[in-house]
Amino acid sequence: MDINSNYLALEKKLKPLHFLITSFVALFPACTPKKTSISIIELPSIIDETSGLALVGNNFLTHNDSGGSASLYEFNDYGALVGEHPIIGAVNRDWEDLAEDENYFYIADIGNNSGKRIDLTVYKTTKDFELKDSIKIKYQKQKSFKKNKKTKYNAETLFVVGDSLVLFSKNMKSMNTHLYVFPKEGGSYVLSSRKKFKINTLITGGDYHEESQRLVLTGYLPDGCNYLLKAEKFKLEQPDSIEFERFPLPFEHAQVEAVKIKKNKEVWISSEGEGHSIPFLYRIDFDSLKK
Repeated sequence: MDINSNYLALEKKLKPLHFLITSFVALFPACTPKKTSISIIELPSIIDETSGLALVGNNFLTHNDSGGSASLYEFNDYGALVGEHPIIGAVNRDWEDLAEDENYFYIADIGNNSGKRIDLTVYKTTKDFELKDSIKIKYQKQKSFKKNKKTKYNAETLFVVGDSLVLFSKNMKSMNTHLYVFPKEGGSYVLSSRKKFKINTLITGGDYHEESQRLVLTGYLPDGCNYLLKAEKFKLEQPDSIEFERFPLPFEHAQVEAVKIKKNKEVWISSEGEGHSIPFLYRIDFDSLKK
């Protein structure tokens, strides 16, 4: 089947899904703009737990999270799977995000929902998907590794800024987030917070666009509301100048996990389908964002 036929078949398949999502949004007006109609692109079931986004040419890369195959999956913006790229030598304990620079991908095996992990790792791979190095991290202030579902030493976000890797934490207790920075080179690093942000959102994904100095984060609240957070003129060396705007996303009770800025003017979001929905891709133009 050629790509046009594939797209038409997918579009036909998604018509009832589009109606379902539109109707579903109308049932939950608390954090969703009224009369919202959205179009989503269903993703293949093999990436049911899509948790990170990067670009390879004009296509997307993603991965599944905890316990999935140690592979990156390539798909196009019609949602069609293009290929699977195993990362030989890596283990998927809890892959939560995917970052990139000109030469490498960085796979964030940093999920720590119970606060017990002592093996937090970022895998560094070439653009040909060969494992280049491992980056080990731990939090300076974490002294206990007993099970704690309200741990503040958890993160699902990783992106590149210059020569650094950056993550924002996910704090189930306070719903604040801490900014952490560490090198892109292999080694072991102890992370200390550069700044705490009172954002009242559980952060699940992030991306930075160097040319525009624009940062975006995705997150949610326990009531099922999903959000996009945006910071303009993001400067890592000036954390006190960072200010976030928060925008509601037009769907609820999805599991938004990843975000990617593409062509500066648009942002793409993916959501898991585990257990209660379908995995899907959704595009937003920055100019259309409304609080």
